[in-house]
Amino acid sequence: MADSEEDVTEPSSYPKAIVALAGGRDRYQLPLALHEGGLLQKLITEMYWPAEKEWFTSFLAPLLGQHRIGTRYCPGLTSDKVEISKSALCAFGSMKVTSLLNLTRMKDRALSRKARQIALREGAALFCYSYYAFDAFKSDGENPKHRFLFQLHPHPKTVRQLLLAEAERVPSASWSLKMEHELSLPAEDFEKLSSEPHLANGWVVASSYTSHTLSEHGIPEGQIHVVPYGVDGNTFAKRILPPGPNKPFTVIYVGSIIQRKGLSYLLDGVRLLKSTNIRVLLCGRGVFDRHLVSQYSDLNVEIRLGLPEQELISKIHQSDIFALPSLTEGFAHVILEAMSCGLPILATPHTCAPDITTEGVHGFIVPIRNAEAIAEKLAWGLDHRSDLATMGEAAAIQARTFTWERFKEGIRKAYKEMISSSAQYETSI
Repeated sequence: MADSEEDVTEPSSYPKAIVALAGGRDRYQLPLALHEGGLLQKLITEMYWPAEKEWFTSFLAPLLGQHRIGTRYCPGLTSDKVEISKSALCAFGSMKVTSLLNLTRMKDRALSRKARQIALREGAALFCYSYYAFDAFKSDGENPKHRFLFQLHPHPKTVRQLLLAEAERVPSASWSLKMEHELSLPAEDFEKLSSEPHLANGWVVASSYTSHTLSEHGIPEGQIHVVPYGVDGNTFAKRILPPGPNKPFTVIYVGSIIQRKGLSYLLDGVRLLKSTNIRVLLCGRGVFDRHLVSQYSDLNVEIRLGLPEQELISKIHQSDIFALPSLTEGFAHVILEAMSCGLPILATPHTCAPDITTEGVHGFIVPIRNAEAIAEKLAWGLDHRSDLATMGEAAAIQARTFTWERFKEGIRKAYKEMISSSAQYETSI
């Protein structure tokens, strides 16, 4: 968007936003961005520590510890800008003793309804994350004028189609595929989730791939704002030296150990190399499809589960290349984090890779479901380890251009543009 009146107008001329999200999603950078621009009315969530209060720091903080506080508090976003949904908090507390899915949906609906109620009362805009938008946006009598969606994942119907095809293609991975949200949700809840983009009149995504999936389902692509995430370059510090030439060539993977991440294609690619000098380090968090991995007992695969952050970063530093050949991702933040650590990446176009890297400069972008392409890039890396390390240096520099400050500026710019255009782009299911 070219410079215009909107770009220089004081923030007070824009309606403020009610933001709805659960947990510490994206480190609260979206509501923080709006708050710093004078554009936040309230963040509606289920749990937030009042860590700026003296009574809290004196009495509760020593008991909770900084790590636990940090997951539910963002410096700069004071608790007076946050409103807790009591219904969502009750559901959240109940989830600590039971894993019933309907409690998760109850929590999501409570946040969504609370956000709508306050937005209508205050005349505020709604800015909801995926999963918290349906009840906030749906047409039910009076409707909020500005209904903005931060679409976390690709369009659910696109994801569902991909995963169903994958379950047929790789039956050995059907267990973890069927656990995916887009396949496990009851039909009614899936339709509600799929309808969220169509009830909005403003859209923000973190990757071009997510934007493309929305446009495939009728959302005007020219109105979708792509705002890539940021990375903390101090936490994910660049390594001092790459692995020595006498060390095994190490491919590191970070994430749930499941087929949605393209895991079988990575391992098939390694198998095609028939090399005794290649090691695959799977650093898992979340779901672990043991049956899928058991099909590759002939490979040098090391599995590490639930590593603390600093230990995980150390493992990344000791590796040659980061691989995440995912079938579908909203962004895949671990790609940017690995780059920040100084590793070249191997990923697919169905991630953030096309938005944040240049092929052959910061790593490689290969088609989804293509073990042969993965093998080709890894074979090159095996023969050119010093060149691969140079790619990692370039990746670290590139990653540091994607700061959280850049993300926040992008959010504020997108918000102002959506306020200006939302009335013109009403959509319906």
